[in-house]
Formats: sequence, C-alpha cells, structure tokens
Amino acid sequence: PVVNVTWTNAMDYCQWLNNLLNPELPSRLVLRLPTEAEWEKASRGVDGREYPWGNQFDKNKCNSIEGENGIKTNIASLNTVSVGSYSPQGDSPYGCADMVGNIWEWTHSLKKEYPYNADDGREDKTGSKPRLLRGGSFLNGEMALRCAVRDASSIDGFNIDELGFRVCIAPHLPK
Repeated sequence: PVVNVTWTNAMDYCQWLNNLLNPELPSRLVLRLPTEAEWEKASRGVDGREYPWGNQFDKNKCNSIEGENGIKTNIASLNTVSVGSYSPQGDSPYGCADMVGNIWEWTHSLKKEYPYNADDGREDKTGSKPRLLRGGSFLNGEMALRCAVRDASSIDGFNIDELGFRVCIAPHLPK
C-alpha cells in the first residue's frame, strides 16, 4: 500500500488517474475516493457484519497488532503488508480485499455525525475540515478493526505510516 499520503495527495492522484484514463472510463463514471457510506457498504455488505468476513474477529484475516504478523509486545516489528495478503479469506462480501487492518483509508467525506446524509455538505471537496478515515491499521486490534469504526484527520494527515487510500469507480458526487 501507499502510505504517508495526505487527503489532498489522494485527491490529486484520483484527478491525475482520471485525466490519464478518461477515454477508457464509462460515461458518467470517475475514479475517486469512496464516500464514508460507500466505504462502509463495501466493507460490511448489506447484512451489517462486524468485520468484512463475518461477525467474529479472526487475526488470520487482516494485518493487525493481534494478527500472525503482530506481536503485542513488539510493536516496532509491525508494518504494512502487500495488498491482497489476506485475500480471499479476509475479503468483504463484495470481494474487496484489506478493508480492515493494514492502513487507515481516507474517504471523500468530511467528519460529520451519523446518520449519514449525502445532502448535508459532507461531500464538499473544497472543505478543509477533518476528513474521515476508515479501516484501522496494522497497529490496531480487534475493536478498532470493526467495519463501523471511524476516525478523522486534518487533510494534511499526521504523516505516519498508517494513512493511505483506495480508489473506487463511481458516479460524480453532487456539488
């Protein structure tokens, strides 16, 4: 995974990728960061599961402090792993790999309270307030790796090896 990425860097990458691949993309679709709601559905499916693979934590299905690569007493030895290292056993119902653990992922969404409301300004890409992170990281344990866990950071990030992003192909977000 790409790490130490600010929200602005992730947005710039999506714009660059759209410029590069525009002729190949289906009409009305773009490559962008997922909204918080899109990220959560891709992770949990429609049945509201706790983890992408089900309702019981399994240290062998994600990169976490409790997993096969993590030893709670030796945090210095923990790090990210290659994308897909826990696939397919840790995949979500939609086949998305690494939705929890490994790195915190930027979403497009501004930090606002639940319930999610796409019309409340949280998807304004010009806002400079904190953005939501989802998925937890290799330094997190069972409770922080649930699909519903949320965190946030300033768009500058906090410059650590736990921040990255994934790109989705989806319709443009309303302005």
